[in-house]
Amino acid sequence: REVDMVHATMWPCRVRFLCRSVVFQKLPSCSAFSFFLGPPSLAIHGHRTNPSSNVGYCPASPLSTDWRRRSSAIPSVAEDEEIYTLADVSETIRRDSLAAMDELLDYYSFSLTDFSDQPMLLPTPEEVSTYVHENFDAVLFDCDGVLYRGTDVVPGAPEAVKSLMDSGKTVLFVTNNAGASRSQMREKLARLLNVDALTEDQMVGSSYSAARYLQKMLLVDEDSSKKNVHVIGTEGLCEEISNAGFGVTGGPSDDRPGMSREELAEYSFPEHGKDGADAVVVGLDNDFNYRKLCVANVLLQRNPNALFVATNEDAFDLVGVDARHLPGNGALVKALEHSSGRKSVCVGKPSPVLSRLLADDYGLDPERTLFVGDRLDTDVRFGLDGGMKSALVLTGCTTAEKMIELGEAKGRGTEEEPLPCMIIPHAGMMSK
Repeated sequence: REVDMVHATMWPCRVRFLCRSVVFQKLPSCSAFSFFLGPPSLAIHGHRTNPSSNVGYCPASPLSTDWRRRSSAIPSVAEDEEIYTLADVSETIRRDSLAAMDELLDYYSFSLTDFSDQPMLLPTPEEVSTYVHENFDAVLFDCDGVLYRGTDVVPGAPEAVKSLMDSGKTVLFVTNNAGASRSQMREKLARLLNVDALTEDQMVGSSYSAARYLQKMLLVDEDSSKKNVHVIGTEGLCEEISNAGFGVTGGPSDDRPGMSREELAEYSFPEHGKDGADAVVVGLDNDFNYRKLCVANVLLQRNPNALFVATNEDAFDLVGVDARHLPGNGALVKALEHSSGRKSVCVGKPSPVLSRLLADDYGLDPERTLFVGDRLDTDVRFGLDGGMKSALVLTGCTTAEKMIELGEAKGRGTEEEPLPCMIIPHAGMMSK
């Protein structure tokens, strides 16, 4: 009914049109036509006729049939309904992710930009499941924003994790959250996902990566004296470092938050002895204050050889229905870096320290490993820098609008925010 012809460039048997999707919802059949925008490999709504293209596809379905199915199914996807939870929040997560994928499919279909080097779009459960199960031996998941949001499970995520594990895949949970030890992390995931078969060995939080890094750097000589690590962070982070064989100071405290010039000048650092700290580790601390900053700063000043470790440098997390920015651990790290004049070593995503840890401890083949995340700056960058394939889900921090913005302005993204190898609506689609 409504067709805006922007221009027509003749290719063999094809005409270029810009068409509003409502046209195809009303046509009885499109079998006699081929509507394209861009090269012949890029078809309407992201589907393709050329299997080698990087843009999403549905090769087994005629265009007209697939278009009607998508327009009527969004956001319900009736054939996949049985795997989803009935909770209102989970249903909202599912619907929002499908709507975001549809927005990206529209953009890649109707934009005049050359998308020959863009992410592969996999919009249906069949495509996602088949691609993942056939091409990867190991799947690494970020957690918040991928498997759950807050305390709300992403629909189908438990079934996807079980399916991958039952298929013999190596499944790891790799998160920048340093607030929990491996045992606490395992308990939380087993409860949320209702998967009792999960083990502590599958948990790779940044508290664990910090402890492993400290072991490699400080426990390498014949010195039998116990090394001391000062922590800004939670009990879970302190527990993980203590379990690795270190003495731990700092952590949660009931001390008053301030510290005057006079108090700092006379402070004796009673916990640390004459040698001070061998390392200072900074993880997210919701009770971070000026007193903790002062103590950590002077400890680094007293021992120039002390390791300065950041569990991660995340700028923010999203909270609330209106996606408010909650400052992340990066804000704490930058405060101590600035005051101490020292640069920290990051052991969380996207650090190569974590990539080497995974390679050493789990023997992963990067070419057969998929990293699934919701952030470009940590998850996707970590996967690509480590030689892995990366999948972006649309249930967390990165929105369809963000992807379109990068497509319009940056082409292949930026060094800090590279584009993923593929985009899928949500992790629940990986279930067989």
